Amino acid sequence: MKTNIDNRKNIIISLKSYYGERIKGIDKQIQFLKMWNFMNISITIICFGILMTSIISEQLEFDFYKWQKTGLIALLSLIVFLNLPNAIFELKLLKHFKKINNYNDFNGIEKLNNDLKFQIDKLNNRIRTNIIQVILGILILFMSAWQTMNENNPYWEYMKIPIILFFGFIIIKFIIVNKKLTENIQKVENTVANTS
Repeated sequence: MKTNIDNRKNIIISLKSYYGERIKGIDKQIQFLKMWNFMNISITIICFGILMTSIISEQLEFDFYKWQKTGLIALLSLIVFLNLPNAIFELKLLKHFKKINNYNDFNGIEKLNNDLKFQIDKLNNRIRTNIIQVILGILILFMSAWQTMNENNPYWEYMKIPIILFFGFIIIKFIIVNKKLTENIQKVENTVANTS
């Protein structure tokens, strides 16, 4: 008979990995995701910093980074930043999976499992639950590719707001989902620690 902890593990495994097929072994996958997330966070910080510096320096009439030269940076930041939150969630859930491996059931775990399943279902339906980000992403992708190839895109000047909105929406959604996942995980781990 399956326990609620086993159901929780199945719920965690149901998260679609952004990186394709899962690497065999939780420890190897956790190690891979740590390295991948570190690399992606570093690239994102650099790209975001360059884009924001370009926008701000142009407003202050400095010639630090020219906005017209940031098409490739915008394209790179879009590619890297789009799935970074999902990779962080995957790492968090796999660490939790490893931690609960030897836990026993307790009262209230079914509700926590249902809440976790709801969050993971939303993460698995990325396009449907992120329609605004998808539209902004497609717009940024098209315009930044045009700007990178031509550097004469007359609409590139108007892409500052969509880029800021894109980053803003993803950061806000990350904070909200991360808070819900963290609370759910902590309730399970704290309850088991208190009952042991």
